[in-house]
Amino acid sequence: MGTKLRLMMAVFAAMCLALAVGCSDDDEQITSQRSHIVRFLTSTHVPRLVAEEDKESSLEAEPPFYEKLNQDLYRYVANYYDSNRSSRTMVDKGDQGSLTYTAYIFRGGMPRVDNVYISNDTAVISQLKQAGLNAEYWSAEPLVVTLGESNIIKGVSQSLVGCRQGDQVEVYMTFEEAYEDKVVGIVPHKSAVAWFYTIDAVVKK
Repeated sequence: MGTKLRLMMAVFAAMCLALAVGCSDDDEQITSQRSHIVRFLTSTHVPRLVAEEDKESSLEAEPPFYEKLNQDLYRYVANYYDSNRSSRTMVDKGDQGSLTYTAYIFRGGMPRVDNVYISNDTAVISQLKQAGLNAEYWSAEPLVVTLGESNIIKGVSQSLVGCRQGDQVEVYMTFEEAYEDKVVGIVPHKSAVAWFYTIDAVVKK
């Protein structure tokens, strides 16, 4: 075997090893983020939540619960039990929604104002300014998204489907459903994030 061929094989083996290690690290990080999200939702979240599949066995008449939309995406609708909720417009793929939202870096506990990385909620923007943080370039205009078309992180887009106008939603996601491997603003690389939003309006496609 020639020296050149042996060198190429050695380089290829090193690349494969580096890729395997990188994938293993990502798997561990995602698994950890999933665990932290579920632990938070079922222990220190206020109110404490049960998984959707466990709500029927709860002793509460209307137990607050979270939905696991997929392995990396968890949704809580705070006003799920509102008496008139079923009469409000539901969001489907292709519909346009108008949101008031706040996005947080999720660090394992209840998101705080110092974890905010973007918001259009005037109350949150005011809190940030009072805390001495720079939010002067943030717009308080509603975020208008068209499901399937708008440039918005996939976790938020997926979480909107099945919600209704007026819903107050909390969505928690691993980096896979957020920014994946991208570096975005002040969000630490491969961070779990949480989006809190209210659906102010829905326009059907």
